[in-house]
Order: sequence, then structure tokens, then C-alpha cells
Amino acid sequence: MTEPLRLVALETSPPAFPTEAAARMAREIFGIDGTAHPLYGERDQNFRIKTASGPGIILKILGPTEDPQTVAFQTEALGHIAMMDPALPVPRVRRTVAGEAYTSIPDERGIPHIVRALDFQPGRVMDSVDPSPALLRHAGGTLARLNLALSNFFHPAAGQRIVWDLRRAVDLRPSTGLIEDAETRKLVETVLDRFIAFLPQMSRLRHQMAHNDLHPGNMLVDEGATEVTGLLDFGDMIHAPLVFDVAVTAAETVGEMAPIDYGTAIVAGYDAVMPLQDAEFPALFEAIIARHALITTIQAWRRHHDPAGAEKLGALSALGAPAIEAYLSAGREAVVAKFRAAAAAKPGAGNLLERRFHALGRGLELSYDEPVHLVRGEGVFLYAPDGTRFLDAYNNVPSVGHGNRKVAAAIARQMETLCANTRYLHESVVEYAERLTATLPAGLDTCLYVNSGSEANDAAYRIAKIVTGQTGAIVVENAYHGVTDIAAALSPYHGPFVQPLAPFVQTLPSPDSGADPAVAARQAIAALRESGHGVAMLLIDSAFVSNGIVDVPPGWFAAVAEEVRKAGGLVVGDEVQSGFGRMGDEFWGFALHSVVPDLVTLGKPMANGHPTGMVVAPRALLKAFTDKIDFFSTFGGNPVSAAASLATLEELQSRGLQENAHATGEMLRQGIRALNHPAIAEVRGRGLMIGVQMDGSAALTKGVANAMRRNRVLIGTEGPQGNVLKIRPPLPFGPAHVEIFLDALRASLP
Repeated sequence: MTEPLRLVALETSPPAFPTEAAARMAREIFGIDGTAHPLYGERDQNFRIKTASGPGIILKILGPTEDPQTVAFQTEALGHIAMMDPALPVPRVRRTVAGEAYTSIPDERGIPHIVRALDFQPGRVMDSVDPSPALLRHAGGTLARLNLALSNFFHPAAGQRIVWDLRRAVDLRPSTGLIEDAETRKLVETVLDRFIAFLPQMSRLRHQMAHNDLHPGNMLVDEGATEVTGLLDFGDMIHAPLVFDVAVTAAETVGEMAPIDYGTAIVAGYDAVMPLQDAEFPALFEAIIARHALITTIQAWRRHHDPAGAEKLGALSALGAPAIEAYLSAGREAVVAKFRAAAAAKPGAGNLLERRFHALGRGLELSYDEPVHLVRGEGVFLYAPDGTRFLDAYNNVPSVGHGNRKVAAAIARQMETLCANTRYLHESVVEYAERLTATLPAGLDTCLYVNSGSEANDAAYRIAKIVTGQTGAIVVENAYHGVTDIAAALSPYHGPFVQPLAPFVQTLPSPDSGADPAVAARQAIAALRESGHGVAMLLIDSAFVSNGIVDVPPGWFAAVAEEVRKAGGLVVGDEVQSGFGRMGDEFWGFALHSVVPDLVTLGKPMANGHPTGMVVAPRALLKAFTDKIDFFSTFGGNPVSAAASLATLEELQSRGLQENAHATGEMLRQGIRALNHPAIAEVRGRGLMIGVQMDGSAALTKGVANAMRRNRVLIGTEGPQGNVLKIRPPLPFGPAHVEIFLDALRASLP
């Protein structure tokens, strides 16, 4: 049977030896001659022994119920910390004249008390200053260093049952009846009940030795209050969830800022030294408010049983209810997002925009008039350093969601094991190719790995030239296919620096132009033949994104493909943006047009943001190329990229994200149309690839996108005239996100 918790901190008061006796003990036991000055102690009687020269010592006289095992625990822990991190400012144990770590002396009634001493640490107690954000981050980092130093230490006494262990909330819960203010009592009871229910989740987190009491009263700072110079009072150390230590410091560090801001700065400093795990962030929220509830309950107990002890907790207890209310009002999701963003941010980065201009030049485009600084993503949301959350309705690269843990774990696992190239056998490289080609029409059965969609389109052009013996290419006007020299030549994309078409390129009018596709194709073919290039390939983005995500007349693509094939050219489906289920009705965009390409090119969403790409071809066609060209990409198809791609494909298929794209995309299009706003001319697209044609200029359209950004939803603009809103979110985008989007769009329209 488990022994009930003895509320030691509530049942006993410190010893009461005279000051003169303390000075005598210091002299006779530790050989330190000086004057004794009383200090506060919850269970110990503490004195600073000031000497004529040198820092002196802290003399500690323990209560009669203190277990010698606990004292040995603290002594060994301090020695271990000094060994693991010698620069960490923790107390050093002062030995007795006889060389012992501590001894025992009787009081006037003959009751023995353990006496020990620590070297005095100079500095200002942190609770005497209003800490700056920089000091808070330093405090968080110092705590993390302490935790790292203790991570490989254990002692049997670490299981001591003390009232300041948050897991003892169940034992303290009956004492909430002593809280006099009814509203505060109800609030504290709610938090303790909530925390007790959360304890099973706490048990699954990292556990190790924790200081468990590193509040500002137990930290020293330098004269300028710029950094922590001392860590005090290791009497409450326990083996516990690691997050308890962060919660104590985050909860009890106070000043002029809002409570959540203090916690955020502590988390940022801590995580920079010892990263918190994902599940520890919500647990930290629960532990912080529980710590406040614990303090308020203990203070209420003391008001009834130990008024002197209650006075010491009075100021801190008064902060409890407002702090709890601040956290609960903000909500766990928002606070956790703020903590995570602060952990991901780089403190002290200075003016990032100016640094970017200096390091990267001013020609690199930034979205929005007010650039967005992002430090973290999760699912369909992105977060700024201050925790501001943006709904991502723009980025199609992380197709299975930002920060997807399965993809990230696959990358990390493989990177720790092997990252080589395709000149060696590797299971996942082959398995991905097998799994991918199983989703494609029969005949598209052989894969050529590269590193991006641009490289895939570049390689497709090389294949087409070798196989057909011709060099001409046909693309759609305003198309975009990549950034390599060849891919850029195949991209007559609108912009401030429109270049003349390369002599080997001809364009087709956009499918929504009304032009006859077969006639337009024959004209392009004739022009290429006349210039001596002939037709090597037709390259089509099945979603026609850069044309404004247009609705394509039935048979348009098929008619063009037929003419190109009759002229001896290959049909290449650029599925970088339209593939992998985004279009909803089909897994591949070309299937919407009843066309089976000769080559398929892949990139962006293939590995959820990990850089990779691929060309898929019939075996005979690819052999005709590789028989003549020794094609090899050092990084193309490396095992890490293959692992990322495989995990992404598994997420797409197992979570039904294509089906979600179909249903949610239709809901979103209907919702936009239902706004019935005069500035909206047309809503187009399939699945989660949506274009909203605005009845106005590019400036008006940019204005809406910028207003959406201010309303915390990210979209882009597109189309030859720049007057189309481009919406292509990660595929986990669901009905709840549609509502957020529509509210933001409603507020952003002119």
C-alpha cells in the first residue's frame, strides 16, 4: 500500500537556532570565521556567513524530519553537475573540517539536525529586477543547461514525495476549500481537476532529474541584470517530467509584461539549448497553470496553519488567478502555437528584411507588401515568431501538410542510416518507383530520378530530342515550367522581363481563348518545321496554373496531343502542380483531359518539400535515351529523397487526401461563389487548385491578397493580367479551414 503523502512543506517550520549559534557552527564545523545573517528558508534555517575576505558560505540547518538520504542526493547531484558542466553557476558543497559533506548537531532539546554548507554565490536575486526578454532567454537557456547536466544522473532519493511535485495535485485538491475568495477557489479547482485528468499524458513524456524550484527567487543575476550568475536551492529536486522544470520558471518569472510573454521568452531560451519535444508544448501549458493553482492552494493552507509561511507566498499567490485567466483566455492552442513559434525563431536576428536584402539582393521576390516572417508550420497553418497563425491556402509543395511527422521521421531515419546515390542498390529507391508507377496508366512504368520539377522538364526535353531526332517544343502561352536554362526557355511566363521566344519554341493560345486547339497546334508545328526544328515535344501543365487556373474545354488537350503525335513529337505531362491528387477527381491532372502522356514530369509535392523530381516514361522510350546518353544525377533518387517520397505517397493514400481535395475544393468554390461579390467575376478549378478571376486590375487583385495576409490567410495571384487569386493549399485543408478562409475573404474584398 502506498504511503500517503506527508505534506512536509506544510507541516513543518524551519529550525530556530540563534544567530550566534549559526556563527559558532560555521567556525567550529566548517572552519569559517564570520558573521551570520539570517536568510529565508521554507524548511531549512539558512544563514549567510560573511567573512572578512572571500565570498563566505551559506550555512543550512535542516529540520529534524529531513532524511539524510535526501541530503546525500543533493550533495551528489551538485557534484555531478559540476563535473558535467563546470561553468554552470551552481553552488559548490563546502566540506566540514573533518572532510564530510554534512554533519548532525542537537538543538536545545537534544533533537538532531543535519548541518551543511555551500559556497556563497554573489549576485542579485532575480526577483528583485524586472527581467528583460534577453535575461529571460538566458534564464531559459541556463535551466536547459542544468537539465542537460542532470540528464544522466539518478539517485534513489529522487522519488521523495513533496508537496511541490505537481503530480501531488490530487493530494492537495481537498485543501482548495481553504481558498477564501469564491471565484479564485473555483478557478483553482478547475485547473487542478484539469491537470489531474491530464496526468496520464504527463506520464508518457520525458522524465529525468528536475530542479523543480528554479523560480526567480532561486536565481542570481549580474549587476546589470543581463544574465543568470547563480542557481540556488536544490532541496526540491525530484525525478519527474522534464517539462515541470520549464513550467516552474515560466510560471513564476514575473514583471511588467504579460504572463504569457514571460513564459514565451523562457521557452525560447530553453529550446535553443535543449529542444522541447512536440508533446511537451501542450503539457507545458497545463503544467504552468497547475503550478499557479498549486501555489494558491498551498498559500491558503498556510494562512490557516502557518501564517508566517503564508506571508512568503502572498505576493506570488496573488499573481496566480490573473495568470491562470490569461492563459485560459488565450487558449491552449494559441499559447502552444506561440511557444512553438518562439522556440523555432532565432532570437536577436536583427532586421531580417535588411539582412535578406544585403545577403540575397533585392531582386528575390517577397510575397505581400508586408512580408511574412515564418518560423514553423503545422498541417495547413504557418506561424510567425510571435505565434501569429496564418492559414496557408497557397503553398502546394507541402502537399500532405507542413511539418508532417511521418515524412520528417522518414527523412531523419534514412539520413541517420545512409545517403548515397543510385549507383548502389537500395530498397526504398526501387520501392518508391514501383509504388508510384502503380498509380499511372499502363506503359508509364520506368522512372528517372532528378532533383526538381525544373530538372525533370529539362530532362524530358533531352529525352524527346534524342528519341525523335527533332528539337522543337510546343508550350502554352504564359506557361511556366522551371528555372533551368532550357526550362526557362519553355516558360513564356508573364512578368517584368518578358523575353522573346527561343527559336525552338512555339506557343499555343490559352485553352480559354476560344481558339481551335487543332488548328493552333498545326500552325505551331508548321512554324517549327519551317525553322528546321521539327517537333520533339508538347509540354503541358494539366492545371494551366500560370494561365489563371482556367477551365479547359473538353477535348482541348487531346486535340493538341493528336496533332503533335502525328508530327512525330512526344506528349509530356507536367504534373508538378497538378499531380498527386490535388485536382480531386483524378490522381493525375492529365487524366482529367483523357490524355495519356508519353512522359510525365514530377517535382514540388512529390516529397512534401524535400527537393526531388522525376521523369516517368515507357521502358523502351527511356532505354532509347539511355542507350545514347550516360545520364546520371548525383542526388537524384538518393535514399533520403526516396524515403521522403515514399512517406508522402503513403500519407496521400492512407489519409484519403485526394478525396478530401475533391470534397473540400468543391465546398470552397461554392462558398466563394455564394459571397456573390461584384469584384468576383469567376471561380474556376478542380479539387484544391482554385482560381478566382477578379473583375478588376492586377492592383485590385494584389490588394485583396494583401488584405487576406492581414487577415491571416495566405494566397497568391496569377494569370496573364495578374488578376486571378491563386488558391492551392496543402491537401489536409478541410471544411473548418474553408470557414476561416471565407471569413477572411469576405473581410478582404473591396
